[in-house]
Parts: sequence; structure tokens; C-alpha cells
Amino acid sequence: MAHVLSWSDYPEHRADLSNVLALSKTHHAAFDRELFTIDQDYRLCVNPSFETQSDVLQRTIIDREGERISIPDDSLKPQYVAQHNAALEWV
Repeated sequence: MAHVLSWSDYPEHRADLSNVLALSKTHHAAFDRELFTIDQDYRLCVNPSFETQSDVLQRTIIDREGERISIPDDSLKPQYVAQHNAALEWV
């Protein structure tokens, strides 16, 4: 699970399930390294400087930029996504 608002910077949201994305270990690491994010409409946004030689990351992140990802309704607080993205220089 990846925390939208980081575990270390927002300890008050550590146990808040509306602050987590279910991601694989690989995608969690890419999210934490700010290589991609999602917008408030749950569309995939890719950091313009993200380059990879990984076929998996190419297929599942870079090639899918702009696609809406499936997230259960009301499972993620939009304000957390907005706050996370406001801290990213490239968004």
C-alpha cells in the first residue's frame, strides 16, 4: 500500500484507509519517487523526466498516461490527492 500523503510527513494519516493506494511493490516505489501520480479524476499523470528501460513500467505507467485508473468510489480522499500533487513541481 502506498500512502498518498507520506507516512513520515503526515503521521496523523497513517491509519487512514482513504490515504492509501493499493500498488505493487514496483509501482509503490515509482509513486514514492514521484515518477507518477494520479489527478483528482484518477487519471495517470507521468513525470515528464521519467524514463525507464523496464518493459513493465513502460507498459503500465508511461504508455497509459492519461488513462483513468479504477479506484472504488469514496476509497480515496480527493483532498489528499490534491495536497500530494500540490507538492510535486512537475504537476
